[in-house]
Amino acid sequence: MTSHETHRIPVAESAEPVAEELSSPGGTPLTTLGWAEARTRLSDSGDFLLATSTAGGRVHVVPVLGVWSDGAVCVVTGRRTRKARDLAENDSCAITVPGHDVDIVVEGTAHLVRDTAWLRRIADLFPSKYPWWHPFVADGEFHDPADTALGNPQHVFAVVPTVVFAFGKEDGFSATRWRFPGKPLAVATEGALR
Repeated sequence: MTSHETHRIPVAESAEPVAEELSSPGGTPLTTLGWAEARTRLSDSGDFLLATSTAGGRVHVVPVLGVWSDGAVCVVTGRRTRKARDLAENDSCAITVPGHDVDIVVEGTAHLVRDTAWLRRIADLFPSKYPWWHPFVADGEFHDPADTALGNPQHVFAVVPTVVFAFGKEDGFSATRWRFPGKPLAVATEGALR
C-alpha cells in the first residue's frame, strides 16, 4: 500500500469515535478521559513519536513536529527522510503522544497533504506550539524561512486515526480505545489518492 496524497480537505473530524474500555489485570478502566479531552491533549502536545515501517516490516520510530488539524495528526518531515520513504511504501503508521498521566497512541493512515488551503492552516498552527519555526507553503510543501533557495522542502502527512488508545499511568494501569466508524477519511480527491 502506498501513501495517499490528498489535494482536498478531509472530513474525519465529524466522525465521532466509539469508546471501548480496556483494562490490564487488576487495572481500572480509564473511563474518565473522554474523546474531547484526548483530542485536546493531541492538540496541545508538542511531543510526537512517529512509528513507520518499510514494506518489508522494518520498524522506524522518531520524534517529529506535529499538530492536530481537521481530524488528523499532521506531521512534518523532509521528503528524502526514511520516514517519508516508509510512508510512501506503507501508509499505515502510529503516533505516540507521551503525557505525565496518560500516553495516547494514534494508529492510522498517512496522507500526503498537497491542498494549499489546508497546508496554510496547518502552517499557522506551528508557531504557537514551536515558536522557533514559522513554515510557509510553496508548491504543495512546507519550507523553512531560512531556506531562501527552497532547497529543503518538507512533506506534511496527515495521519487520520482509525483507532486511538489512551493508557493511564496512575493508580494502576488502565486504558480506553476509541474506534472510528466507517471509512476513516472521506476525501473528494478527483483521482488524487494513490
